[in-house]
Parts: sequence; C-alpha cells; structure tokens
Amino acid sequence: MFANYENLILAVLMSLLSGTGVFLHGIREQRISASLLNLATEWVIALIAGLTGFYVAKSQGLEESLLYIVVLVSSNNGREITSAVKTKLISVLNGVIGGGKGGANNG
Repeated sequence: MFANYENLILAVLMSLLSGTGVFLHGIREQRISASLLNLATEWVIALIAGLTGFYVAKSQGLEESLLYIVVLVSSNNGREITSAVKTKLISVLNGVIGGGKGGANNG
C-alpha cells in the first residue's frame, strides 16, 4: 500500500526539483524574471507534466527506474508535454463532439 504512495511522493518531489531547475535556468537565460509567481508557475507546469509522465509510465507497466526517468524528462520539458497533451485532448474531444471527424478543426 505505501509503496505506491512512496513512488508518487518521489515523483512529486522530483517534479518540483525539476521545476526549480527550469526556473533557475530561465532566470539565467533572462527568459523569465526572478519572482515567486514565476517559480510557482514553473512548479505547477512541472507537476502537471511529471504526474502525466508518472501516470503514462505506470499504465505502461514500466519498472521504477524507467518510471523516474519518464518523470524527470516530462517535468523538465513541461511546456512541451502540456502542449502535446492539450493538442491530443482537443483532437479527441473534436472527434467525440464532431461525430468522428478526428479533430481536423482543432484551431
């Protein structure tokens, strides 16, 4: 029972650490300013992407070491992951709502 929670807690901590790294890298590149709001934004994006990666890896039955690699890669590339998930979700919803058109009009 606690093994699942331990994996989830570790995935959350890894995502937060990755979000902090993305935040600090963004400051160094002068892409973002050093503010608490920007840090919180990077944490939320990293958590969403990291937990999405955790769910996908867990549902695919990957072993723990690969699961954590997926979490790190996902949370480190949070903006790309959330954009890809959003695009896929819009396509699926257009297919369901549009009567199976497959998301041709997802703009």
